[in-house]
Amino acid sequence: MDSLVESVGIHVRVLRKSKKLSQEELAFKANVHPTYIGQIERGEKNLTISSLYQITNALEINLAEFFSVIETEYSSTENLPYRLIIKLLQDVDITEQRKLYEILKQIVEWKKT
Repeated sequence: MDSLVESVGIHVRVLRKSKKLSQEELAFKANVHPTYIGQIERGEKNLTISSLYQITNALEINLAEFFSVIETEYSSTENLPYRLIIKLLQDVDITEQRKLYEILKQIVEWKKT
C-alpha cells in the first residue's frame, strides 16, 4: 500500500491508543466493523472520506487536526526519522508520549543554545 494509506493507519492507531480504546470500542463508536479498523491501522484499506470522518468523530478530533500530521508526499519516506519515531510511539500510552515529547523538546532547545 502507498505511504499515505500507511500514514493514515498509523495515525488512527496512535490516536486510538492515546484514547485507550480497543479496535472494537473505536469501531462501535464509529459505526464500522472492528476488522475494518484493523485493516486501516495496518495500511491494508484505502478508506473513504466518509469512513474517516466517522472514525475521527469517534476519536473526538476533526479532519483538519487529523491531517495536520499526515505526510502527504508519495515519495519513499518510510525511513525518515520522524516516521520511525511515530512507529515506535504507536504502542506507547499518551502519558508516556507526553513525557517523551518533553524530553525531545528539551533536547531541541538545548541544541539551539
